Amino acid sequence: MHPLLLLDFDGPLNPHRAQGIPAGYERHEIVEGDRSWVVLLNPQHGVELNALAEVFELVWATSWEHGANRLLAPRLGLPRLPVIQWPDRRPVRRGSWKTPYVAGWVGDRPFVWVDDEVGAEDQARLGGRGVVHRVDARTGLTRSDFRALREYGNSFAGKGKHPHH
Repeated sequence: MHPLLLLDFDGPLNPHRAQGIPAGYERHEIVEGDRSWVVLLNPQHGVELNALAEVFELVWATSWEHGANRLLAPRLGLPRLPVIQWPDRRPVRRGSWKTPYVAGWVGDRPFVWVDDEVGAEDQARLGGRGVVHRVDARTGLTRSDFRALREYGNSFAGKGKHPHH
């Protein structure tokens, strides 16, 4: 059983805080019914994530929920992925509102959670069961992020335990 790679979309894959369009990204307008979104996507991210799928089970951990499979995955060349659904956005004192749901969803499985709105508080609340990997929403996932994700994946595979962050 592979460790989980939990993927947020806005921030890591869509650098929504970027000034302009960063190198390697393309502007996409997504329309569904009467709703539309403008996102920035880097086609290389799909290549990198598909390569990581050899080591990880990829999972959407985004507020796009099932919309990520319909609207985003095809544009990145990704297959349909499991989706963490968020019953509501409970306010939390520190850290991400997603953390309690992530903790419940992953159970005892090792994981890496990629998000732009996570930090030390979330890592602590998850009790060391996985790795919280923060991505800058101005740049999105970078080569160094993918290198770190590969290292996490290799450490899971090599040792059969959780890597340290």
